[in-house]
Amino acid sequence: MRRDRLHVSNERLPSIAAWQQAIDAEGFDLKLDPIVEFLTASGFPAGDVARQAIWFRELSRNPRELMETYADDVPYFTSCPAWKHALSFRWGSLAHEGVSVFMAAVANAKATGGVVFDPQESSILTLDEMRALAGVFEKLAREEK
Repeated sequence: MRRDRLHVSNERLPSIAAWQQAIDAEGFDLKLDPIVEFLTASGFPAGDVARQAIWFRELSRNPRELMETYADDVPYFTSCPAWKHALSFRWGSLAHEGVSVFMAAVANAKATGGVVFDPQESSILTLDEMRALAGVFEKLAREEK
């Protein structure tokens, strides 16, 4: 089963190093691969969380298209700022991949002043909700080992 989290913002982090710095500032045990060229990558920034390899898909999206697609289901999108950037985070069924998405999305949203959207639930998630979900996935990841 594939899950998604979408992030919209007016800024984009300039590099994997900047993203890693935002992750570290949150105190998360997530390490992105520093070799990835963030501005040209449209695939799987690899790394590890709690020393388990992770792969999650991060794709640049058209924010206008994204907001138009979900405007009927999410009132926020009818009156929100005209966001300039959108990222789609996708992962499969492994809990440690899920926790990496939540950690990466929280750090990115906080650093860029953006918001995170759950398309399966048609809801905007606060950073606190995302942190709580990261904790749930961390617990599941420990049980997964």
